[in-house]
Amino acid sequence: MKKSIIRHTLLIFIAAFLLAACDDESLTEINPNNLSKSSFWKNLKDTDSGLAAAYNAMLDENVLGILNEGIRADMGWPGYGRPVSNNDGLRTVYEQTYTSSDGLIQNKWDACYKVIFRANQVIEALERIENTLVEEELELWKLQMGQARFLRGLGHFYLHSSFNNGSIIIRNKVPVATEDFELPLSSSEEVLDFFRDDLVYAFENLPEKYNNPEDNAGRITKGAAATIIGTSYLYEKDYVFAIPYFNSVINSGVYKLVEDVSLLFTNAGEFNEESIFELNYTNDYRTDIGVWSQNVLTNQLAVKTTDNTGPNVPAWLINEYKTDEMDYADPRNQYEDPNSPGDFITRSVSLRTSSMIAIVDDNDPIHLYYGNVTGVKVQLGDFSWGFGRYKKYTNHDIGTGEGGLDPRGSRASGKNIVVNRLADVYLMQAECFIKTGNVSGALELINAVRYRWALRLLGEPNPKWPSSTFDNQVYDETSLMERLMYVEKPLELSLEGHQIRWNDLRRWGIIKENYERLSAKTFYAKTVTVTQLDGTQSKSRVNSSVSEVPVTPSASGLNVIDYEYDEAAKNYKPELHDYYPIPLSEVRSNPNIN
Repeated sequence: MKKSIIRHTLLIFIAAFLLAACDDESLTEINPNNLSKSSFWKNLKDTDSGLAAAYNAMLDENVLGILNEGIRADMGWPGYGRPVSNNDGLRTVYEQTYTSSDGLIQNKWDACYKVIFRANQVIEALERIENTLVEEELELWKLQMGQARFLRGLGHFYLHSSFNNGSIIIRNKVPVATEDFELPLSSSEEVLDFFRDDLVYAFENLPEKYNNPEDNAGRITKGAAATIIGTSYLYEKDYVFAIPYFNSVINSGVYKLVEDVSLLFTNAGEFNEESIFELNYTNDYRTDIGVWSQNVLTNQLAVKTTDNTGPNVPAWLINEYKTDEMDYADPRNQYEDPNSPGDFITRSVSLRTSSMIAIVDDNDPIHLYYGNVTGVKVQLGDFSWGFGRYKKYTNHDIGTGEGGLDPRGSRASGKNIVVNRLADVYLMQAECFIKTGNVSGALELINAVRYRWALRLLGEPNPKWPSSTFDNQVYDETSLMERLMYVEKPLELSLEGHQIRWNDLRRWGIIKENYERLSAKTFYAKTVTVTQLDGTQSKSRVNSSVSEVPVTPSASGLNVIDYEYDEAAKNYKPELHDYYPIPLSEVRSNPNIN
């Protein structure tokens, strides 16, 4: 059973979270379905329940928009069908043809402001009851206020990095009158100052870890606040200001890069030592709640990254994973043949590749995918299904499929979503070091991440890793930044976090260049033979593997993948697509938005 604040009588109190828009003293009766401030927010138990509701709002998949944002960048082919996807919704994002009336834009806007609304409820309630508390309650008050202000700041940060060049509505209180709903847009700078003020408060008032970590799993910490503050400075190219916040996370002693791959992107590894901010889903809370319910505590990312409705791994990324060179001197890249004890075999793909994606080229009978060899089990081929699947959000480690893990079916996954982890902080800090002339420091951070995966390290030998193999290349600021942009960050953080890849491509100014680069690439589908788990039976997977090297006999027709990102490269316009527009419904309903 997962332990988290999210589970604490969440649905019992849900009516209390949706408070009345105002307290009208002329009313003589209180609607029990629309509780007023005076009837609920009386003590720290009430505010903690409200805080649980704010955390619960983060579980709305539209807040992060992981699938849409991955496809919008360069992290996914939009579902079933090639060379033209039959998933119209995802295709508009992939081809950069969405408009301000599209549901994905409205849903993200609404979901982020719902987090803000619920956080504001808690903030205002805490301010009202502060003077009623005894001294020993003030520490808990401060912890609750720090979490609430973090969530409010985070909601504004997400909106600032997503919409209208950062010019959005600042909502710093619960709306009461009409004019509170119809607020004007604030400038990007005003929004930046506002959410940083919230995040700094959280950083200064939250602990690095809680006294009872198991009972507080998922609660915001000082490290989470530092990560988002540092990220906000990085996004503004204020590298000098970002560095100390990232250092505070890296040097805190609370987090470390996890080297045991069984604890990365698996159910066993939830809330591991690398996780900084993690959304705690569960499917053991209320099995009678349908997957379409507003307050469902499960997510649909598992099924959407394994069936035909979500993103397949694009050909270029599969090729990069396949060619990410292992350190063959590292014993972690060898495993004992389960069918021939005493004999050791070199891995077919790297540890990072095997942990991140499922491809037919992964033919090792270890780290199984839904109970079988990945190359045998993964549903690929015949072109329509594509050539690779993401593993990060699936339950591949605990079942034979997504359908039997919850009575409500495959759409109800209780697997957590890691929003921020230490490897990302390492790579963001590496970028800060590159941009401030510290190439050797950046190499050490990048190599720390690569070493964890038993990959060949970059640069010249470093005594920190005396037994490792290095590529002996001389990196300068330009070449290492190229490596970071096109290899290290996309391979380490594919389809993760809050639109990490899109924000990176935009701030680096390479969206158009990247689309054109990928559009010009050609890959070839080929048939491979994979071995069953018992080692005695082989299986032919027709046209299921991709290679940048032409296949023999010569490929033609659908075997040639030369169409990915063609439409995106043609349609992309910075003024239209760098940021989402303000949703059309907001423009129509709010007279103060021009």
